[in-house]
Amino acid sequence: MPDSKRSLPVIIDCEGCGVCCMHMGYPAYMDPADRSFDAVYWNAMPDDVKQELLEYIANYKKPAEDDLDGPCFWFDMHTRRCKHHEYRPRVCRDFEVGSTGCRDWREHYKHMIDNPSCPKS
Repeated sequence: MPDSKRSLPVIIDCEGCGVCCMHMGYPAYMDPADRSFDAVYWNAMPDDVKQELLEYIANYKKPAEDDLDGPCFWFDMHTRRCKHHEYRPRVCRDFEVGSTGCRDWREHYKHMIDNPSCPKS
């Protein structure tokens, strides 16, 4: 009798994936009044990168109800990498490779992943 439990692949890196960036719209920096504000990363960010982000947020159009934001505008769809990885906010730093959330997003966007280390089924 075949085993009804499917063995999931081990996910060790993000290479060729980036699905966690596919629903963010823009990097999730918080209001400085909020305790979760990523001041360390924000303060380290060059002024031109801050300005780019602030302009994008100022012109941001919220998607229709129940629609996802689409890819983070810092996400390069060609390289599948963050354009400003060193300045990414805490939410991005805390997202664990191989976690349940990681697996869920990889399943949702499996049609967009071209790396064999990402689960496709």
